[in-house]
Amino acid sequence: MTPRGRLGLVFCLALVYAACYSAIKAGLAYAPPLRFAGMRAVLGGAALLGLVALRRKPVLPPRRLWPAIAALAVTGTFLSFGAMFLAPGHTGAGIASVLGNTGPLLVVMLAAIFLGERVTPAKAGALLFGLAGVSLIAYPAITDPTRRGALGAILPLLAAAGTAIQSVIVKRLHIREVLLPVTAWQFVLGGVPLLVVSAVLERGAAVTWSGTFVSLFLFLALVGTSAATSLWFWLVQDEEVGRLTLQLFLVPVIGLLLAVALFGERIGIVEAAGVASVLLGISLTVRGSWLPVPHVIPGAGP
Repeated sequence: MTPRGRLGLVFCLALVYAACYSAIKAGLAYAPPLRFAGMRAVLGGAALLGLVALRRKPVLPPRRLWPAIAALAVTGTFLSFGAMFLAPGHTGAGIASVLGNTGPLLVVMLAAIFLGERVTPAKAGALLFGLAGVSLIAYPAITDPTRRGALGAILPLLAAAGTAIQSVIVKRLHIREVLLPVTAWQFVLGGVPLLVVSAVLERGAAVTWSGTFVSLFLFLALVGTSAATSLWFWLVQDEEVGRLTLQLFLVPVIGLLLAVALFGERIGIVEAAGVASVLLGISLTVRGSWLPVPHVIPGAGP
């Protein structure tokens, strides 16, 4: 796939992820957070297993992969989904936006340590501009006097750390041939414990099954979980996970633009500067791979 094609797919993923944040926030009015997270994960995994069965492929991955699947279930589902759904109740939108989007920073660090990926000047610049841009976009909410305490900062960081570790594990596995069943079992094995914890901690809370909630739930489970994660794992197989993840700094930018388009919110000078900073950072991650490769004639030099 060409770099432009990969960037187009990452843009689609960023659009889905940005919409997921809004869907989670809206859905929490109808369901307790941990139960909502567990239901999303289990349905997403079950849908993928059904697809694998329809394709007449093995539903169970090779035995050697199960320890890694268990690690994915703990980090990418139980930890990340649990923290992601709990965060809106403990922090403001700005804090969650900044800390929840530190994943690219964590991925670049982990990829350098465990995958041997180089932290090039382009990656370092993209990190700098990306984090600065996210901070500027979230600045109005960060300075809101109603923001909460330490737990509100810890939860988005846990969600970001879970997804970062997940991406590095998937990159090491080389699971292209069994990508769907591995992804499915990650969600099932991580989602069931969320439901168990919910049954203990959220015993008195009920789910309100309205048409709005069902729509949000199906979008999160089927599009934001099954489809989006499978596509992300597929992209990670052939691309430097650090550079690819840096492009997800698009998520807060798209989230801001959705707020403008859907709710009539206005973009101030600070937010506009943040958008420009993020786009500049992303351009550093893709510019080098878009440069034309010189044509070489054997024996004639470059």
